[in-house]
Amino acid sequence: MIGRVASLETIQPTAMQELEAIMRQQFSSNSSLKSSSVGGVKSAAKIMNFVKSEIEQGMMKRLTERNADLAQRIQDNMMTFDSLAGCDGRSIQTLMRAVPSELLMVALKGADDIAKDKFLSNMSARAREMFVDEMEQRGPMRLSDVEDAQKQILRTARRLSDAGEMMLAGRGDYV
Repeated sequence: MIGRVASLETIQPTAMQELEAIMRQQFSSNSSLKSSSVGGVKSAAKIMNFVKSEIEQGMMKRLTERNADLAQRIQDNMMTFDSLAGCDGRSIQTLMRAVPSELLMVALKGADDIAKDKFLSNMSARAREMFVDEMEQRGPMRLSDVEDAQKQILRTARRLSDAGEMMLAGRGDYV
């Protein structure tokens, strides 16, 4: 199913013409649509961002078995580490308690400034100073290590979100 959404990009012109005729008749408008974008990888990624992590893992596993390239493109468009910057402070603090600080240091090495600031601003001044000093002492890191750390933190964030312990920006409705 998610594979179908991801590979759907346009509607056949004849189907669109038929729909256009019905819409014109129904609403008496003069629209001249030829085709419409209704799916694709980005749409599939948005859908997957709203799915519980256990279900998402099963769906992605099955999709990977059928079409590994498509599965990878969907994952590349799903929630990124930098999108954690959209979380509220309480959620960031919950996440920081759930991951080792060493892992967070590695992940933040490759994060954009907004995401770094979000995490650092949720630390006490003293903790932030010590954290930044230690992070700078580590020097450059391999990109693969940074990406792996970010993926581990994202998995933890999704698990915490599924358990209702934190809210992820862009994942479902919260009141």
